[in-house]
Amino acid sequence: MAAAHGLLWLWLVGRLEAGLDHWATAQRAAGGQVGHGPATRGGWPWAASLTLPMLRLVDPGGLAWQGTALELRLALPWPTRLALAASGAQQLEVGPAVLPFTTTSLTGSLPLLPGPQPLRLQAEALAAATPAGPLLLRRAALALATQPGGSLLDLALEGLALPALPAATAALGPEIGRVALQLALAGPLPLAALQGGVPSTSQAMAWRDAGGRLELRALDVVWGPVQAGGTGELTLDPTLQPTARATLRLAGLVETLDALLAAGLLTPANARGLRTMVQLLQLAPAEPGPPRLNLPLLLRDRTLSVAGFTLLRLAPLRWSAQ
Repeated sequence: MAAAHGLLWLWLVGRLEAGLDHWATAQRAAGGQVGHGPATRGGWPWAASLTLPMLRLVDPGGLAWQGTALELRLALPWPTRLALAASGAQQLEVGPAVLPFTTTSLTGSLPLLPGPQPLRLQAEALAAATPAGPLLLRRAALALATQPGGSLLDLALEGLALPALPAATAALGPEIGRVALQLALAGPLPLAALQGGVPSTSQAMAWRDAGGRLELRALDVVWGPVQAGGTGELTLDPTLQPTARATLRLAGLVETLDALLAAGLLTPANARGLRTMVQLLQLAPAEPGPPRLNLPLLLRDRTLSVAGFTLLRLAPLRWSAQ
């Protein structure tokens, strides 16, 4: 049994190395870059693992990530997911922008068997240095499930402290308590969008004609007294411009106006007028909870309106020629 266990471990480590080489070759053939130091085997006796030091990944669209080390791990005896764990200082590059960051934990897992199992990523205590100041995030979780008919994304953030928001933080608090959303994409996503580029006119037209749409199925935001939720849907019109309908639900507006007044962001007269308007328009929900204000949003013919009132006119969306 010990010998069989050892042979299984050696076989799985070999499969990890072969799979990594195959993936890296495919990435390079597509125009990406994959580089790392000598891999180290490990994980015995409960797992088979490879640790890749000084890993740098660049996708064909130019998005780059690098980290001090990344561990790939398969649990014994029969792995169904590939576990990922990054450690040390890391860096994300989007075009000319460079974002160095650290986390106490950055883990993920990839399904190895066919089916609807999603890709999962989790981060704890993320701290990033941006030109505007430090960005802090207590916890993040992402799940992405891709199927032939579309994709489903779930994102949850907790304890998000954004830089360069002194006025808002003075009124609503130093961090956004929670941001959670679920997005559903119907139709095949153009390859250029996956690589961070701009899809072509023909790709956008094919996506629209195949029934392509982006649905916001759920939204939940809590920042101080503000509670926001909503749903919506976005498609492309005959001229390949975005058209969308959404409903934004807001609660805690009276308390928010009081906080803005206390922070000096509203005059007493403006605060009184807005408070009266909110109290007249907000409704008591059918389920237990605070009163809320429902705002219908509409984007049509490049014009964004709220409850029938025009907010702004958008510039036309330009698709690439290729």
